[in-house]
Amino acid sequence: MTIRLLTRQVAALVAAFALCAPVWAAPIVAEGMAAMDAGSPAAREMAIRDALQQAAISNGAELQSLQLMESGNVSESSVLSAPSLQGKVRILQEYSSDGVYHVRLSIDPQASAAGPVGSAPKPAQNANCGMPAGRVLRRKLLTTYFYVVNPAEANDLQDLATALPGEMARRLRQQGPFDVRNASHLTVLSNMAADEPVAGWDTVRELGRREDVQFVIAGRVLSTGVVGKSLRHTMYESNNTSQQGAYYTGPLAGLFGGALKYAPSARQFDMELWVYDALTGAVLADQRFSRVAQGKVVEQLPAAFASAAFWQGDYGKVVDGLLDQASRQLVDLVSCIPLSAKVVKVEDGRQLFINVGGLDGMKVGDQMLLYKPRSDQILRSGGGVRELGVPEDLSGTITLTQVQPNFSIAQVQSARLKVEEGDYVRFMTRR
Repeated sequence: MTIRLLTRQVAALVAAFALCAPVWAAPIVAEGMAAMDAGSPAAREMAIRDALQQAAISNGAELQSLQLMESGNVSESSVLSAPSLQGKVRILQEYSSDGVYHVRLSIDPQASAAGPVGSAPKPAQNANCGMPAGRVLRRKLLTTYFYVVNPAEANDLQDLATALPGEMARRLRQQGPFDVRNASHLTVLSNMAADEPVAGWDTVRELGRREDVQFVIAGRVLSTGVVGKSLRHTMYESNNTSQQGAYYTGPLAGLFGGALKYAPSARQFDMELWVYDALTGAVLADQRFSRVAQGKVVEQLPAAFASAAFWQGDYGKVVDGLLDQASRQLVDLVSCIPLSAKVVKVEDGRQLFINVGGLDGMKVGDQMLLYKPRSDQILRSGGGVRELGVPEDLSGTITLTQVQPNFSIAQVQSARLKVEEGDYVRFMTRR
């Protein structure tokens, strides 16, 4: 028997539901199923997520990723691309048969996610995020060094490579429930100039272990160069050839002590932003952000990047808007990924200690899916040279029995594989 099973939801859910889309008028009904070998709670959660995937496909999604389970073997291809489904999720029917859990649900885009009749309207809930109203979970992120491809272009932007990750960390703290740590001296790639982002997966996993985070942020500044110049009049300005401009010395150039100068009037800021899952090393997003500023885009005196003086200039104002856009998209991306944590201690094979607690939004009674990474089966492509990541197996479920500020204690409810330190868990929404 062949069963469709969505097991690696971190990358698939991001690709499937992080984009915006119109709201549908009528409720969407879909069915999903999952094998019960990891226990009923895990199978129910995976069947719900499979149904959400089917709903997206039926409403214009492009299926680029599918996992198949046949005789205990799992195979997978690429990514599912779909618009987000906004609305209230309602379970219509659920049952188990022949070792398979079935779920039939509806997504009502017209229903409020929460609140009594007559209360102030609230934005529709993203069906795939599935978080109940008033519940917030804090994700842990690490920002790292941004490589500057053309440092000569950025000689007036002091400390750009290390100040940029710090600025991204500040904005992320302001925009969402994130614990963001800045490690601007650390790099994820051994050759930041040439390597592709996927080459950093092993370093990312090590950073995740060492820094105790779920996501790692990195990137490259591709260009800060001048893309346009215009002629302007200058008064008593020295002909300083170190400035980014060219002086006109033809007829009437020195009239009344002034000069005509070809000065920068347009300048771009072009960067790549990479988001990694720190547990598996997978690249969740590789996005490019680029804008062009107009006006006085090169100051006579260099200013530290992200300083008050930098933000006041024409160029700084445009970069400010670009970084706001990038941080908002990053927030949208990671907010719908299930919170993940690591098993840091196991006692008697049934009691676990995990590295998230009350400060991260956890509560007694929360259920989490339990996964085991197959670290001895590293996936490679390109003739076995390019490392892609580490597969994982859904093992079962756990329930939190005690919550401390920085860690939680849980009891194993079901586990088809031996539970060990280094396994990890993902949050299950109460539906």
